[in-house]
Amino acid sequence: MSGRGRVHAYTVNHQQWIPGSEPYVIGLVEIVEQPDVRLTTNLVDCESEDGLIGSDVEVTFEQHDEVFLPLFRSVDSSKESNS
Repeated sequence: MSGRGRVHAYTVNHQQWIPGSEPYVIGLVEIVEQPDVRLTTNLVDCESEDGLIGSDVEVTFEQHDEVFLPLFRSVDSSKESNS
């Protein structure tokens, strides 16, 4: 798999489940190779006001202890951070 996807739907969670946490974006991401496979995940490095539906994203991993969580970020923002 390429690790690429497209945002099918999203919502911004404003509920602070952890004290001091900021709002975060929860997305439903279609996998490019098989669009009927969708993952519910956090979207990072994306501005929710930009209208994310249909935007291209790629997987990134965040480590928590010995576990790596798959998150997705905007393809455009990942190119900018590597420049």
